[in-house]
Amino acid sequence: MGEEQKPYNAADEEQVKGRKEKQKRRDILTQGALKVLMSTPEGRAWLWELLARCGVFRLSFSTDALIMAFNEGKRDIGSHVIGDINRLNGGPELYIRMAVENQGKEKEA
Repeated sequence: MGEEQKPYNAADEEQVKGRKEKQKRRDILTQGALKVLMSTPEGRAWLWELLARCGVFRLSFSTDALIMAFNEGKRDIGSHVIGDINRLNGGPELYIRMAVENQGKEKEA
């Protein structure tokens, strides 16, 4: 079997440093994948469809609190994706290009 992992201790500087480095590596991989998606019209179309499914282009209001909470959860994911796009080098321009290319498609989702 594998080595037993000790619980995370936020007071342990080595563990904190290790977590930060691991998160930085994950962020670099995520940014790279997002750059690849945003580099092609097909990738931008797919991402636009994902954002539409998340409900970022419509209100999430419902008189049923549970449905509204569910809708807000989806919108939150879409908002994080938009934030990730905008943090990319050239991301805001790519987002605008994606919006222009997919103008009117948000109503379909």
